[in-house]
Amino acid sequence: MAIQKDSIYGLVSESYPIFEDGFDQSGRIYLCEGGLVIKHNNKLIRAPYEYVKKLEKVSELPLGKVSVIFKVFDQMGQVYDMAVGLNDMHYDVLKKKCPNAEPKEL
Repeated sequence: MAIQKDSIYGLVSESYPIFEDGFDQSGRIYLCEGGLVIKHNNKLIRAPYEYVKKLEKVSELPLGKVSVIFKVFDQMGQVYDMAVGLNDMHYDVLKKKCPNAEPKEL
């Protein structure tokens, strides 16, 4: 397996699929040393973990997936609001990686 590296945020430690309607894969989230890279519906979003301002689980989906709302700013100040499906365990990892994401977990 080749080592993946993002030109801005460094080595990719993990990558997770993003789903539309819970089942059809529409992109990936790459967790890198210095931030995350989101490839979703022909968009490429790069942001430090601190720039993820909202990461909220909205509902449970079949097959261990959850519906999630994202709000992330890139380094140019562009805001991206997304509603996607993720595997439940990947959501938990993302919440830990993104310290400024609301709502805060208790």
